[in-house]
Amino acid sequence: MGNAEGLRNEVLTAAFEEALKGRHERLFVQLGIQSGLPGTRMNTILAQGFASECAARGKAADKLIHMMTQLPETAPGQSEREFLVVCGVLAVAARSVSEPKDLAMQKQAIKILHDSAEDVRFRVREIVPIALAKLGAIMGDTLVHELVSWMDGFFQAAAALLAMSQPNFLPEINDIEAALTRLDEAYALAKNAARSTSRYPGRKALVDALAIAPAAMAGRFGVPMFDHLVKWSNTEMPELRGAIEAVLSEKKLASRYALELKRVRAALAASLPPPRDPTLAVKGMRGRGKKRSAR
Repeated sequence: MGNAEGLRNEVLTAAFEEALKGRHERLFVQLGIQSGLPGTRMNTILAQGFASECAARGKAADKLIHMMTQLPETAPGQSEREFLVVCGVLAVAARSVSEPKDLAMQKQAIKILHDSAEDVRFRVREIVPIALAKLGAIMGDTLVHELVSWMDGFFQAAAALLAMSQPNFLPEINDIEAALTRLDEAYALAKNAARSTSRYPGRKALVDALAIAPAAMAGRFGVPMFDHLVKWSNTEMPELRGAIEAVLSEKKLASRYALELKRVRAALAASLPPPRDPTLAVKGMRGRGKKRSAR
């Protein structure tokens, strides 16, 4: 992929050439200026273009890519310098995809993405599922099996689920049992976590992923995915019940899987504990009030 699909202007192209020779500051400044950061919308198209350019240059870009993935305090979160790390993470995946027979490069890319998944910088974590899905598009079930090592960390498990649900990775998954096992492992991690982690950003990210990934996978795997949702429904934890309900509200599933959605909703309803005194239960009331003061 050349400049037309990679870096699209002369200033960036010239700065990129300098960076390949070890003079990288001009490239870093230009990427920062065009990053969209700090702000609400990061320039993901530019990051993808940079990754494509690195893939086209092959080994000549590897030193630059590695340095960019390792940038510490000089690339803090909530700043345009964070974008440099984002570009590096995407480029790691793009380089590995460009040489699909290089298994050592794949292993190294997976390791870098694993570590980046729990980076303190939000934008870096956010880009990992997209980068990981690039690998999944060429590795398919092999990567699904590799992801077992991601299921012991909140952020890593969340990234794995989101990657598997990406439109370029999901169609390449044929080992349904392995994919659903990864989902079960992620759900168990969220369900069995200590109460002290309830407000931890990593656990929240995992619960959010559990509300997104199963809907995409249901369209690919069908009934087996709903079987797992029924099993997951046996919980009183509001956040996990909310994740399942989010899946059930996905409009794309309504017409094709109406009976399956009904089955999961029934399982959710059945798992709710009965009120202490059913005769006094009033819908919408918590059942706890102040005691009347003695008169």
